Amino acid sequence: MDKYSNSCLLIRTAAVRYYSLKMKLPKHMKIAMGAGGAAVFGVLFGWVIFPVVLKSQLKKEMALSQKTDVRQMWQKIPFALDFKIYLFNYTNPEEVQKGGIPIVKEVGPYHFDEWKEKVEVEDHEEDDTITYKKLDVFYFRPDLSGPGLTGEEIIVMPHAFLLSVVTVVSRDKPSMLNMIGKAINGIFDNPQDVFMRVKAMDILFRGVIINCARTEFAPKALCTALKKEAVSGLVIEPDNMYKFSIFGTRNGTVDPHVVTVKRGVKNVMEVGQVVAIDGKTQQDKWKGSCNEYEGTDGTIFPPFLTESDRLQSFSSDLCRSFKPWYQKKTSYRGIKTNRYVANIGDFANDPELQCYCESPSQCPKKGLMDLTKCISAPMYVSMPHYLESDPELLQNVKGLTPDINAHGIQIDFEPITGTPLVAKQRIQFNLQLLKNDKLDLFKDLPDTIAPLFWIEEGLALNKTFVNMMKHQLFIPKRVVGVVRWLLLSFGILGVLGSVVFHFKGRGVQTTA
Repeated sequence: MDKYSNSCLLIRTAAVRYYSLKMKLPKHMKIAMGAGGAAVFGVLFGWVIFPVVLKSQLKKEMALSQKTDVRQMWQKIPFALDFKIYLFNYTNPEEVQKGGIPIVKEVGPYHFDEWKEKVEVEDHEEDDTITYKKLDVFYFRPDLSGPGLTGEEIIVMPHAFLLSVVTVVSRDKPSMLNMIGKAINGIFDNPQDVFMRVKAMDILFRGVIINCARTEFAPKALCTALKKEAVSGLVIEPDNMYKFSIFGTRNGTVDPHVVTVKRGVKNVMEVGQVVAIDGKTQQDKWKGSCNEYEGTDGTIFPPFLTESDRLQSFSSDLCRSFKPWYQKKTSYRGIKTNRYVANIGDFANDPELQCYCESPSQCPKKGLMDLTKCISAPMYVSMPHYLESDPELLQNVKGLTPDINAHGIQIDFEPITGTPLVAKQRIQFNLQLLKNDKLDLFKDLPDTIAPLFWIEEGLALNKTFVNMMKHQLFIPKRVVGVVRWLLLSFGILGVLGSVVFHFKGRGVQTTA
């Protein structure tokens, strides 16, 4: 007789003995046994079996396998994100040109629906990874924008293209500044200052004309170099007319970079982890550990978050990882969440961030990050209105009012699934008003960091998806929670009642 047969025989024997014993017991003791069984079942099912089954099921559902709903939402978000842009209008350009402190007035928000999709998606089961490219599409929503904003407002702001060219040449090839001065005069028709007066929608998406139809040597040489370098934000039009915009080249075009992330099928805690970009497992822009891809791609996070967990996500736009930290308990539409917050950081005083600088002494001021090596343009990022930045930055610009609620970065996660229910990711882009004695247009500038615009990418799960989450996860979880306590309570009360009845009956018999 094999082991299986022996086991079956033992089980049958035990069952027969239990039934025989039960048949001989008085009624109140049978009730006690039944109640005790209910209590044991409530404990085992509610506190042991169900949590194990739930965790096992979540591990399957949160992975990026082709069978899961999470994969479909990750690949193509079924709703638009809120994308808001705030421009800074300079009210005293003449004074700034002579070295005065800039005075700015915020104009916005310009509200866009942002639809995000991952295309050219390929699974690689051998190493449990998935590769994709990104596609973003923006639609302007004047009805959700600031009062009366149409995108046709004239904005006065530092000429980002002009300032970037001069800053790069001043740093890398100062001997060419004289030629660059002539090129600027030719392309921009002898500008009187370093500011542009431009329609909001032109600088954001439609494009500002860069006149490269010049035959003189200097303008032609600069335009040829720009075309060769494939400068970000620049579109080559017919007849040597270039167009420059901030977001125009991103709208409706596939990002050429190939991103590789973990699917999480083998280990769900690795889901979404960035493995490589364009086949390279590290960047080559910074020093040491700053070149590593740490964290997820920012669109999915591992489940089972605790307050002590340090989240990480890699931003390809900023060429760095962010590590938000837990702040407090929150809730959204009746679902309990954990709030995480983040900021740009203090590069000079944070050893983990110093590898983004040439040396600790060359790090930018607190709250600033130099993006030159990331985007090949001398741009700085900060929190909006220089929130949590060096006070000197705020002193050098008038009209900014930092507010943690309006300008902070915060994400509310549902901890069991790791799903972000509400997110406000805010970042400001700034440029140096470079002072340079070799160019008349630049010799009197204040040489300070000046804000150009800031953006907010917002997410708030709508009622449909919140209800879906409630019905699939939280309602069953609550039902089990109620049932387990009912079973346990019924069991304990039943056993206690039967025991009391038993001893009370014996006391009556003894008295008799």
